[in-house]
Amino acid sequence: MENIVEFRNATKTFSGIAAFRDIDFTLRKGEIHALLGENGAGKSTLTKVIAGVYRPTSGKMLFDGREVSFGSPAEGLRNGVVMVFQETNLVPAMTVAQNIYLGREIGKGLTVDDKAMNEGARRAVRSLGAAIDPTIVVGRLSIAQRQLVQIARALMVPHRLVIFDEPTASLTPIETEALLKVIADIRRSGVAVLYISHRLPEVKALADRVT
Repeated sequence: MENIVEFRNATKTFSGIAAFRDIDFTLRKGEIHALLGENGAGKSTLTKVIAGVYRPTSGKMLFDGREVSFGSPAEGLRNGVVMVFQETNLVPAMTVAQNIYLGREIGKGLTVDDKAMNEGARRAVRSLGAAIDPTIVVGRLSIAQRQLVQIARALMVPHRLVIFDEPTASLTPIETEALLKVIADIRRSGVAVLYISHRLPEVKALADRVT
């Protein structure tokens, strides 16, 4: 399989302290690649370099065969890199549907089509094994429900690479099982998945390769 991401001798430092050093790493199209390591090993930093949150201090990152250094998450997103962060990043005062469609609202004439967004949001969270009212404000949801909404929002964006950073940490076993099925479906569609987890049974069930 072709690589979608490749690091060559890459290093990322903060004030002279290395988060990771001299990394050689590949992620192939259509695979689930698990990234393991203790807290502080540099896993999240590596994924944030891929997504455009940070730039590498030295070395090279190639995306789809060309050398790149995404300058922002928006640039990474334009190239199909979607990241589900461990921390939820939702607007508490807005509804589930409004959060899922934030920045890409469905229009109806000069107004927003709330009915279409509510139905789309309902389908999106249902695909993750959840039954969450799309009209409820996010501030009233549990931590696990917020995580599911965040995942649903991420997967609504066209993607070539999806990065999951501890996505099941707050989920129930039933919610976790549903999410793992969704991730397996993503791989079957030819999309690359980079998966960070401390839960080894999940890694064994999902991963094609482990670093």
